[in-house]
Amino acid sequence: MTRPSLLAAALVLSVAPLTGTVLAQTAPSSPLKVTLSRFLVGKDAKGKEILLDKDSVRPGDVLAYQASAQNLIDKNLTDLNVNVPIPQNFVYVADSARMVVNGQVITPKFSIDGKTFAFAPLKKKVQVTKNGVTSTEEVTVSPNEYRAVQFPVAVLAAKSSVVGEIRTTVK
Repeated sequence: MTRPSLLAAALVLSVAPLTGTVLAQTAPSSPLKVTLSRFLVGKDAKGKEILLDKDSVRPGDVLAYQASAQNLIDKNLTDLNVNVPIPQNFVYVADSARMVVNGQVITPKFSIDGKTFAFAPLKKKVQVTKNGVTSTEEVTVSPNEYRAVQFPVAVLAAKSSVVGEIRTTVK
C-alpha cells in the first residue's frame, strides 16, 4: 500500500484571479492527482445555491474550496491527509467542511498554524492577567482562527476519487 500525504499549496486571491480550478498538484511518478478549486457561492433566479466562476470577490462573499484527490493506480492508497489551506483575508465558515468516502462522512481536523492538525474544538494557551496576576489558561479556538482544514482518508480505493469542500468568507 502506498502512503502519500497531500498538501494543497496556499492560495492568494489578491494576486491570482478568481477562477474554477486553481491548483493541480501531481508529481511525475505520483499515484495521486490533487486538484484544488474555488468558486463563488451564489444563488440562481429561484434562490437555489450555485457555484460560480468569478474573476473578483468582495468582502462578505462566500467561497467554496473543493479539494479533489484521484487515485491513479490499481492499488488502494492508505492514510491520506487532504489539506485545504484557508487563504489570508478569508475566514472559515464554521461546520462547512464536508467529505464523504465510500458513503462514510470524514470528520475533518483543523489547524491554526497550517502545520499541526487536531479534531475540533481546538484549544490554545493564552496569557491572562486578573487582579494583577498573570497566568496561562487554555481556551477554545474560534473557527474564524482556523488556517487550514485536513480530511484524513483511511483508504482511497484503486482508480477512485474523492472531493472535500470547505466554505470561507472574504474579510
